[in-house]
Amino acid sequence: MLKIAICDDDLKFTGELETLVMKECQRSSTRCETDVFSDGKNLLESFQQGAHYQLIFIDIEMAHLDGITTARKIREIDRTTLLIYVSSYDTYLKELFEVEPFRFLSKPLNQGLFARYFKEACKRINETDVFYQFTFNKQIHKVPVKDIAYFESANRIVYVNLKDGSSEHFYGKLANVENELAQSRQYFLRIHQSFLVNYDYITKMNFFNVIIDYAGTQIELKISEDLQKEIRNQICKIAGGKAVVEE
Repeated sequence: MLKIAICDDDLKFTGELETLVMKECQRSSTRCETDVFSDGKNLLESFQQGAHYQLIFIDIEMAHLDGITTARKIREIDRTTLLIYVSSYDTYLKELFEVEPFRFLSKPLNQGLFARYFKEACKRINETDVFYQFTFNKQIHKVPVKDIAYFESANRIVYVNLKDGSSEHFYGKLANVENELAQSRQYFLRIHQSFLVNYDYITKMNFFNVIIDYAGTQIELKISEDLQKEIRNQICKIAGGKAVVEE
């Protein structure tokens, strides 16, 4: 799950910006969650209470706590979050340099430039691998979530099938794996009692099966009869109109 904060005291603008964020997330099939703040003070308090955002869109001039002071204090807590300033003012270059902004957008927004910067920010965030961790034979194993094509469960053993065709396994329940990955940046779909599939590897589907690209080949996995309509709707929603569904 990509966590994004929007901080600006112009409520109309925050609504427009949030709409653009959701549009780009849908276009790139990125799962995201947005929180909107009307002042830097509220955003900082959220960090101090344990919140974490991978990406923040923030104005510079705000009534109670300006965007630069807010960023300085956030940097004391979190050095990794990406900051994109969105402001009508471009006279703060020295101060902006101190808080290591990722990009700067001027108001009114250029939507093409916004889409480009958002894509670049997501690329930067995704360069840091997120791992799925499990234990087998009293040893901890970690695999990058983006490399997992699908999970398969059989006789209380969960198989982790990786994109290169290799596989690892551990004792457990697929339902627990599904819950653990519910907030992942990747979409995983429970298509069957035995299969949990990474959406990024699905190339086609029909009402009864999904086709995934696995280790350079196309393999077919069955969709449970009672899940067929739900999975079809989920994939259409995630894909945002991409042609992955066949009649």
